[in-house]
Amino acid sequence: MQNKVCFGWEEQGNPREGHFKPKQSYASHNHDTRIVILGKTGTGKSATGNSILDKKEFECSPGGSTSTWSCVKRETKRFETNIVVIDTPGLQDVKKPIHAIRSEIQKSIEMAYPFSGIAHPGPNVFLLCLKMGRFTAEDETLFQECLITFGEEMLPFTIVVFTHEDTWESDMEYSGKDPKYSEYMQSLPLSALEFIGKCRSHIYFNNRKTDLDMDLQVQLLFKQIEDAIVLNSGNVYTNEILQKVVSREQFKNNISNWYTNGKKMFNSVLAIGNVFWFLRNSRR
Repeated sequence: MQNKVCFGWEEQGNPREGHFKPKQSYASHNHDTRIVILGKTGTGKSATGNSILDKKEFECSPGGSTSTWSCVKRETKRFETNIVVIDTPGLQDVKKPIHAIRSEIQKSIEMAYPFSGIAHPGPNVFLLCLKMGRFTAEDETLFQECLITFGEEMLPFTIVVFTHEDTWESDMEYSGKDPKYSEYMQSLPLSALEFIGKCRSHIYFNNRKTDLDMDLQVQLLFKQIEDAIVLNSGNVYTNEILQKVVSREQFKNNISNWYTNGKKMFNSVLAIGNVFWFLRNSRR
């Protein structure tokens, strides 16, 4: 059978039999692809991880309830590539302190090591899952939370995955509108577009697809992952990068606390001064 290129991958036989293999790149040279999945609870993080692995490894909870309280790592071999996927707790989950959530999610960096365990740990890419539909104020603060957790250094490693594509299309058709991706992007606030524009790329994803349709969709995602790896010269987001981000955030918090406490002290001194001034003038 003659090979043909499909989404930048060579197609050989039936994709359900694992006969798709990546063209030569940093990913295939290193023989592993390390992925950390981020997002709010209910955005399809776990379902996306299962789609990538081609099997149910992560627990999915209906209705947006939390199913992941800690980072969970699963590995497989697909498309002749070793794949490491790490599912993370929901960003901004109100049921746990924000500092605890950040700390747990940051553990994903050291968990993202290759099958050989020889190379330095760290993901090749972050997949940031966003649920397609009405964009809320909470969605907007999600981007800031990502930057606090991993810094702007994460952006070249980040692919935004717009999940629930099928639900969005159904909603658009039900309302009598033609589901156009360009119009959906234009409906997003400027801050969201700026953040997404700084990321490596974005993709629309339907975790309800099956068989060949799902394989082709995952292939397209892996093509974007592979392009990101090449553009990043094979580098990963390392623990050293993370520690710099953590130190920088601590410094900013210390400055903020110093300013706040200093302002409170100044106001207290000013208030005491006003009292003395009032007492002094009242005796005259």
